[in-house]
Amino acid sequence: MNSGENRVNKFEGALKGIRVLDLTRVWAGPLGTRVLGDFGAEVIRIFDPRMYGDIETELSDHLNRNKLSLPLRLDTDKGRRAFLSLVAISDIVVENFTPRVMRNLALTFEDMRLRKRDIILCSISGFGSSGPYSGYPAYGSMAEALSGIPTLIGYGDEIPIQTGISYADPIAGLNMVGTVLTYLRHRNVTGEGQFIDLSLADGPVTLIGEHIGLIGTGVSVPEVNGNKHQIYSPYGAYRCRGTDEWVTICVTDHIQWESLIRAINNVYLSDHKFSDFPLRKQNEQELDAVIAKWTIDKQSEAVMWLLQEAGVPAGMVANSQQLLVDPHLNERDFFVRLPDDVDTIRKYDGQSIHGNIMDKSQWTLPSETSGAAKYILCDLLGYTEEEIDEMKKENVTL
Repeated sequence: MNSGENRVNKFEGALKGIRVLDLTRVWAGPLGTRVLGDFGAEVIRIFDPRMYGDIETELSDHLNRNKLSLPLRLDTDKGRRAFLSLVAISDIVVENFTPRVMRNLALTFEDMRLRKRDIILCSISGFGSSGPYSGYPAYGSMAEALSGIPTLIGYGDEIPIQTGISYADPIAGLNMVGTVLTYLRHRNVTGEGQFIDLSLADGPVTLIGEHIGLIGTGVSVPEVNGNKHQIYSPYGAYRCRGTDEWVTICVTDHIQWESLIRAINNVYLSDHKFSDFPLRKQNEQELDAVIAKWTIDKQSEAVMWLLQEAGVPAGMVANSQQLLVDPHLNERDFFVRLPDDVDTIRKYDGQSIHGNIMDKSQWTLPSETSGAAKYILCDLLGYTEEEIDEMKKENVTL
């Protein structure tokens, strides 16, 4: 499949017929628009041609599959006109600049509505379009920090620990998907478009509501307690055989505890000091040492299978390589194999949201839709070859 046009003609899935203009970069926005593309929407990724070399990476392959690409300078009259012409024939626009950028480009929601009355614009920024932080740039790690999540992660008095995935980004991306689909339905009922104002920093706050509620009732800030639970024990990660191999074990009722005793087969665990949760928490350090002595010479995956078969919640702490060969994920056909520019088949994460997605045999990497710009400018917008050549000479497009 060599051309963008051929790629578009084969779009299938629940969102077939929906066109999305994607102005996003980095993670939150590209992740969300990728979900829309996986479900069959025609996603047109628009980017500044001066940044082409910076964004065509393996990360781009990961986040920009099933999208058409159009290099276009929006800070030029011709680029802006082309973009607004696309708005007129599209359903959704997603951008993740700081609020001032779209205003400076004269591409606000009101500007777009003049071309398409029922357009849906979703703006994803660090702190939203209003409030004292609204003009601040932000990345997911920074927004995660301001949301309070790192105050809940760590060990004792050590420095706060981030999640490692800039948690605010994927939350915002998936929030975008749900919100956009909601307003698509709203548009179908009312005929009205919508401006959606999403903040990276807001999303994670909604996930720690119980802690906010407790503080509101006068309870102090929760102590940072590593992998441990405030009530349950054993509850945590235990080292296994190998380099940096671990298994998590979480016992939350008496039946699971009895099953764990039988699986470990150590009579010492039947001692009265471990007979209930308060006593196990009181003697947790000693209990953990007994369990760790049992796991240390075993493979993490083997411990997981053994304990799960016994009815004890347990899971290996998998690294990326282990995930790729995970029998459960592969049995569920989670991954997808796609060829890169040199026809090397690479394995990528699939779609975690099940439903009427586009068939994986039709999924493509950005490089496979390199002919999309001509399709978009000529077939969708009616530009002539001469007009496109003129835009190239003026560096409006590539």
